[in-house]
Amino acid sequence: MKHLFPVILSLFLFSLANAQVSNARINFSCPTGKVTVTYNLNTNCTVDATLYYSHNKRDWLIAQTITGDITAQTTGTGKTIVWDCFADNVRLGGFYFKVETSQCEEPECVWINGVCWATRNVGAPGTFVENPEDAGMFYQWNRNIGWNATDPMINSNGGTTWNSSDPTGTAWTKANDPSPAGWRVPTLAEIQSLLNTTYVTRTWTTQNSVNGLKLTDIATSNTLFLPAAGYRWHEDGTLYSAGSSGFYWSSTRYDFISWAAYSLQFWSSLTNWVDYARGRGSNVRCVAE
Repeated sequence: MKHLFPVILSLFLFSLANAQVSNARINFSCPTGKVTVTYNLNTNCTVDATLYYSHNKRDWLIAQTITGDITAQTTGTGKTIVWDCFADNVRLGGFYFKVETSQCEEPECVWINGVCWATRNVGAPGTFVENPEDAGMFYQWNRNIGWNATDPMINSNGGTTWNSSDPTGTAWTKANDPSPAGWRVPTLAEIQSLLNTTYVTRTWTTQNSVNGLKLTDIATSNTLFLPAAGYRWHEDGTLYSAGSSGFYWSSTRYDFISWAAYSLQFWSSLTNWVDYARGRGSNVRCVAE
């Protein structure tokens, strides 16, 4: 019996479900009826991949007889899905394809200019706050003891005595990182990527009655909200600027001043990355490892 071979159209559509599929390619073998899709994946959790095909880009069908990198996938390049279209009795037609991933459960992230950011601030060490507008806790650079964002002052261990000594270290170490598992304090370069106006817009806004900074990825329209929680002064822990400014640490120290490190600073009229005293209590918005 003569086989009718499908004509494969090289148009790909991708769905982002807290996982980013990129650099997809296709190969079709006429004698075997096998369609091979190769793709890269960037994700902060374990996901399953599904291959869809369509004749018209409106009605999508799942490719049933598939093998390859499908279940329990993590970040990596050169992953493949092989579809036996003959086994699914698909022998004729022109097709569009898309690869979708399953939804990540907690923790959530949002892609802004190629970086996977947590949608919420760090609360107590190893946890996220419940809502994107919640302030979370303040941290001194390279220390994993959190300080509350309201008075009276108390830390995550129940203490009330502020540590006014200068934090040490050449970078924020993993042992002192208060981020939940699978996350870390961002680098200066990742902070700077948020401020690259070629790819990201920023707006001072109010979200659910909380002032803060809204960052929008120009290409994808993904958004990130950073509440303006203020900071605690490095000398005595006094709370300043709650509701009018925000300070978010990077893991990168400032090489020219021994007591400083880089952070993201913003208020209603200015956003910038600057160096500040490492003993200052600032927020942490982490990125996926």
